[in-house]
Amino acid sequence: MKLTFQKKEGPVIRRKYVISITIIVSIICTVMVCFYLFTIDKISNIYIDKSREAIYSIKKDFLKDTVNNLISEIEMKREAKSSYMERFAARTLGIIDLKADLADREFSDFFVRFFNDNPYYDFVTVIQWDDLENRAVYDPQNLAGPTWADTLDANISDMSAYRVFTHGNSSFFFGVTKAHVDNLVKAEIADIIKGTRFDGDSYIWVDEILNYEGGKDYAVRRIHPILPKMEGTRLSTDMADIRGDFPYLTQLQGINKDGELFYNYYFKKIKGNEIAPKLTYSKLYKDYDWVISMGIYLDDLQPYIDQTDGESRALVSRLTALLVLLLVVILIISLWSVSLIEKIYYRRLKRLMESEMKLDPLTKSDSRRSGTKDLTDAFREFKQSGANPGIVMCDVDNFKGINDKYGHSSGDQVLIEFVKEMKSLLRSSDKIIRWGGDEFIVILYGLKQKNALLLGNKFISAAASMRIPVQDEEIGITISIGFSFFRETDTDFTQALERADEALYKSKEEGRNQANIIL
Repeated sequence: MKLTFQKKEGPVIRRKYVISITIIVSIICTVMVCFYLFTIDKISNIYIDKSREAIYSIKKDFLKDTVNNLISEIEMKREAKSSYMERFAARTLGIIDLKADLADREFSDFFVRFFNDNPYYDFVTVIQWDDLENRAVYDPQNLAGPTWADTLDANISDMSAYRVFTHGNSSFFFGVTKAHVDNLVKAEIADIIKGTRFDGDSYIWVDEILNYEGGKDYAVRRIHPILPKMEGTRLSTDMADIRGDFPYLTQLQGINKDGELFYNYYFKKIKGNEIAPKLTYSKLYKDYDWVISMGIYLDDLQPYIDQTDGESRALVSRLTALLVLLLVVILIISLWSVSLIEKIYYRRLKRLMESEMKLDPLTKSDSRRSGTKDLTDAFREFKQSGANPGIVMCDVDNFKGINDKYGHSSGDQVLIEFVKEMKSLLRSSDKIIRWGGDEFIVILYGLKQKNALLLGNKFISAAASMRIPVQDEEIGITISIGFSFFRETDTDFTQALERADEALYKSKEEGRNQANIIL
C-alpha cells in the first residue's frame, strides 16, 4: 500500500506543480500583457497629443508668417508708390517748365487747361494764387486759405509729392495726396488677397477699426475674398458665434493690448453648412487701422491625428497577437519593451528639461548658457562662410531706479514686457538673450551694417512707446543700445561683445535712449 501511494503521489505533485507554474506564468504574463498594453496606450496618447501640438504650432506659424508677409508687401508698395509719385511730380513740372516763356495770362490759361483737359491728371491737387490780388484764382477743390502761406501750410503735410513755383505775379501749387497713394495701395492689396488661394478653406480678410473702444459699428469689413457681399458690413463687439462666444470682442481686446493675437471661434465652412472651430491670427496695421486676419479650420487637423492613432493601434494589435501566442517570450519582451519605453520617455523628458534650461525663467528670452552657444555658432559660421550677424547689447536705462522705487517684482515685470516687445520686432531666426540683470544681447542674422542704427532706433522707439502697468500706474522706459559685428581679426565672439559693450557705454555716456555702433 505504501509503495502504491508513492507511485500515485509523484504524478499528482508534478501535475500540481505544472498547473501551479502554468497558472503563475499565465498570471504573470497576463499582468505583464495588461501592463504592457496599458503602457502602450498611454504612450500612444502622449504621442498623439504631441503630434497634435506640433501640427497646431506649424499652423500657427503659417498663419502668422502669411499675415506678416502681406504687411511687408503693403510697406513695400507704399514706398514704391511714394517714389513713383515723386518722379511723377518731377516729370509734370518739367512739362510745365516748357511753357515758362509764355506771358502771364497765357501761362495761367495753359496751367488751368493742362490739369482740366487731361484726365490723366484728375487726381492731382491744383491751386493758382494771384499774388497781386492775394487770392486764389484757380482752386477746384476749395483748399485755399486766406493767404498763400496759409494755403501751403494747410496742404503740404497731406501730400505724398508736390511742387511749388511762381510765374510772373502768380504762385502755383500741385501735388498728389498721401490718401490717394494709400488708396492705390489698398486697391492693389485687395487684388492680391482676392487672387491668392490657400488649401483647407483658408483665406485672408481685412477689417478696418473705426472705434478702438468697441461697441456697435466699431469696425467695417473691407476685404473678404470668399464672401465679397460682406465687404462694407459694419461689425460690433457684441456679435456672437454659434457657441455664444464673442470673437470680435476678443479680437479687439487682443489688438488693443498687443497689436496681434491668436484666438479660436466657430464659423460656418464655405463648402457645406458645417460649423467648425477655426484658429485665427489677427494683426493690426496701424497706419490704415486695418486688422489683417487669416484663419484655418481646426478639424483639418483630425485626419493627421486619425492616421497617427490608426498606425499606433495597428501596432498594438499586432503586438497583442504575438503576446497571446508566445506568453513566456512576451514576458521577456514586455520587460524589455517597458524598459525601452521608459528610456524613450526619459530621453523626451531630458530633452524637454534641456529646452527649458535654454530659456531664462523670468523673461522667457534665451538664457546666457544658450546664448553663449548661439554666439559661438554664429562666430564659427562667420569664419567659415563670412555670414556676419549684428551683435547688439542693450539694457534698460535707470533700471535700478525702477527697482528702488517700485520694488523688484515691478522691475521683473518691466523686463518681461520689454522682452515681449522686442520679440514682436524680431524675426523668428533672431535671438534675444538675457545676459544678466537688465542687460540683453540680440543676435540679428543677415543684418547689414548700414541698417544697424536704423534698426536700433526702431527698437528704441518701440521701447519708448511702451506703457507698463506697475502698482496702479503706467510707467515708461527707455533703452540704450550698442552695436558691433565680427571682425576677421577676432579670435572668438567675446571681442565683438566687448565692442558692443563699449558702444553701449558710449550711448549711456551721451545721455542714454540712443544707439551707437563700433565696428
